[in-house]
Amino acid sequence: MKKKIAAIFLMLIYMATFTGCFNYADLDKILFVTAIVYDIEPDNSIDVYLEAFMSQRTISKGTEKAQRLIFKGNGKTAFEAIKDINLRSSYKINYTQNKAIIFSEKAARAGVKEFIDIERRNHEFYLKPYVAVYLGNIQDLLQGGFKEEDYVGFLLNDLMNNEGQASRAIRLQYRDFLNTRTEPDRVNVMTAITVDKTKNKNSIELNGGAVFKNDKMVDNIDKSETQAYNFMIGKVQAGSMEVLDPTSKNAFISLDILKSKTKTDVVPYKNKVEVNKKMDVKTSIAESQNYINLDEKTIEKIQENAEKNLINNSKKIFDKYKKKGIDIFNIEDDYENKYKVRKPNLIKSSELHIEPNVIIEGGGKSGTFN
Repeated sequence: MKKKIAAIFLMLIYMATFTGCFNYADLDKILFVTAIVYDIEPDNSIDVYLEAFMSQRTISKGTEKAQRLIFKGNGKTAFEAIKDINLRSSYKINYTQNKAIIFSEKAARAGVKEFIDIERRNHEFYLKPYVAVYLGNIQDLLQGGFKEEDYVGFLLNDLMNNEGQASRAIRLQYRDFLNTRTEPDRVNVMTAITVDKTKNKNSIELNGGAVFKNDKMVDNIDKSETQAYNFMIGKVQAGSMEVLDPTSKNAFISLDILKSKTKTDVVPYKNKVEVNKKMDVKTSIAESQNYINLDEKTIEKIQENAEKNLINNSKKIFDKYKKKGIDIFNIEDDYENKYKVRKPNLIKSSELHIEPNVIIEGGGKSGTFN
């Protein structure tokens, strides 16, 4: 009994002396990184930029404010550049809130292996940030102050999670990029971003994809091709499709994508490989530019037009990268998973077959839409 009382007494003492991970004094001395940007100088030295916020406590009001800061470090290696930043900051730099890892196009084309490896070895770098390549002058990106959000990291994170553009956005997290580097010849597609400086918009724009092979950027996917690419690799869960109005040559109908699934099968045939893609897409009609009578016959025509789009757009991007010999569709992975043998350069001997099945929910009944 005495031992139990002593144990409880000791426990109460420990509980009374416990404190949280951070108190206000701790937070006021920490810089939380929201984005990491890598660039290369003309002399091949490495620039590392950190976008960070510093919490500032307002004692009179008991509230918190955040100040956006940009730090730059330079060195012969990425590690030296990061250590160079530490020499310029009197505050502890914390990477646990980072939302984005961004490479300049020059750094991406030179190779990102060094940058990826240094983050993989540091326990503060976690695996969920999105990775992207910035196409343009890196200073335009770092200036921040966009209309929707001051912070580049937070804005990019929000753009990636916007379901309205999900079918046209190439989204890749750091952990997924690490997983796809297991094969030396494996091709990865990373998000490409630009800064939109038009009159009515000052923001980051998702602008296609950056194609990587052996950790180096070798090509880029145009923004107009991203939806077809996402359908090909089975990464469309939401978004929209625009199809020709069967009752008007100059009008379009927008379909809201409710659900999508792509099944892939690869079959050797003589000296070729048949790549069979079965695309099941459930949609609903979101908008019509003209007055339209949605009877059963019209619904069927809209579905046919949507299926033609899937076939034509998929074959267009497939033929483009087959000609280049770049397997952005992971055909070699599909072949290896099925036959337990990995064959290089399969895309050069591949033939694509698309079996689309677009369903418009709510169809089959006479109605009007305008």
